[in-house]
This record gives sequence, structure tokens and C-alpha cells, in this order.
Amino acid sequence: MNKFIIIGIVAAVLLVGGGGAAYYFLVMTAETDGAEPAPKVDDRAFIYVEIPPVVANFDVKGKMRYVQITTSLQTRDTDSSKTIKDNIPLIQSDVLMLMQSAEFDELNAPDGKKQFIKQIEKSVNNMFKDGPKPFEMERAMITGFVIQ
Repeated sequence: MNKFIIIGIVAAVLLVGGGGAAYYFLVMTAETDGAEPAPKVDDRAFIYVEIPPVVANFDVKGKMRYVQITTSLQTRDTDSSKTIKDNIPLIQSDVLMLMQSAEFDELNAPDGKKQFIKQIEKSVNNMFKDGPKPFEMERAMITGFVIQ
């Protein structure tokens, strides 16, 4: 008789434990399946490509002023960094055109610099968007700024 009681208790514990485990795996995982997955973090290292300085002259109230801007482009993609390096003269030309279309006072102001950076980013991304490989440039930065 004691044998049947022990076997009954062990069987009851196993059934309750198995039921709890089944509940956990079936119900709890079903609740998390509908949740949005965590965004994937890009763990590739940044690659910075410096664009040589570009100089433009401005006539400011009858006085000739010179502005020299050095920019760097940031990417994580090696193919994109190679594309940037292979096309530095084209990018420099585009930066020069953007500089010459800007007003001197705009380039000298912090908000004007931010706007100029956005123009460079848009221009470079448009330049290579239809290339044979996907182009990834995360941001452009002004790394040198001289007014004379």
C-alpha cells in the first residue's frame, strides 16, 4: 500500500511539472511571437574616407573671401568606401558646386553648415544610388573649415 502512495505522489508531481512546462512553452512563447523583434544593430566598424579640401572664393561686400572646406564621408560598407575613393574628383567637383551655390554667410553660420552637410549627403547618395552595387553612406562631416 505504501508503494502505491509513493508512486501516486511521484506521478502527480510529474504531471503537475509537465503541465507547468507545457503551459510555459506553449502560452508564454505565443505571447512573445507577436512582439516586434529587436532592431538589428550594425556592428561593422565605421570607415571614414576624407575628401581633399575644396576652395571657393566669395565676393563679400566688395572684398574677396576664400573658404576652404574638408569633408569626410562615413560608411560601414567596404564596397561603398571603395566607390567613394574611386570617385573623389567627382565628389570634390560636386562639393565645389554646392559651395559656390551657397551664400558666404550661410556657410559661416552653424545652421548653414548643417544644411550644407545635408546637401552633400543627398548629392553623394544620389550620385551612386543606381550603381551596380548597393551604396551605403551614413553621413558626411566637415572635418576642416577655413575662412580667409
